[in-house]
Amino acid sequence: MSEPTDIPFQDDDRPAESIYEGERPAAEGSTSPAPGTGSDGDPASPATQDASGDHTSGTTRLGQLAQPEPTETDTLAAGVTGAEDHEGMTQLWRATMDLPHWWFIAVGEPGAESPAAAQIDGQMMLLTFTSSERARHFAVQNEMVAHDEDLRAIALTPQELVDSAQTYADAGIAGLMFDPHLSGYFIPTDQLPVVWEAVSGLPSPGTAADGAPRTDNPAG
Repeated sequence: MSEPTDIPFQDDDRPAESIYEGERPAAEGSTSPAPGTGSDGDPASPATQDASGDHTSGTTRLGQLAQPEPTETDTLAAGVTGAEDHEGMTQLWRATMDLPHWWFIAVGEPGAESPAAAQIDGQMMLLTFTSSERARHFAVQNEMVAHDEDLRAIALTPQELVDSAQTYADAGIAGLMFDPHLSGYFIPTDQLPVVWEAVSGLPSPGTAADGAPRTDNPAG
């Protein structure tokens, strides 16, 4: 498994206006921070956002950039009213965990790539995308790649991330921010196994199928 990286760029060519300057990426068409970080740190407690879910086109120095079409997770994230909205959060995380893959922008040398991470609100977050299209849109929007340049991306199943949660936590990754330039909801790294088990019905790492703590000794 690739180790997470502390920076999303591997050289000094990052743009001066990069979002990786210690603040959360702004939502399209807004000057306020993107939703996704509840003050209590609970998973999926997005801040209030425009309930219409409209996504406007953005402009880079490379020209006009069309927004990805809204998705189920966008709609569900917009509908979560806060940490007390347990039903809304359950629906959001069930849809997120049901995705076949989570996508990451790859950084590092070929053959030794890591998922890109950024410091958001003082914490290191893996930049996580619900589709390859959204990963590419983010990279082009932030001038990490050109319109006609291939994006190096990493696709991992949700199960793989859940199984590796402790490794990422030990490396200083506080959480995963999903579609940070669009819906921008997040989950703390240490909550991945908890939420996975709650919404999927499958045991999280370190738990036996019957719910008892797993032991290294087969003889028990």
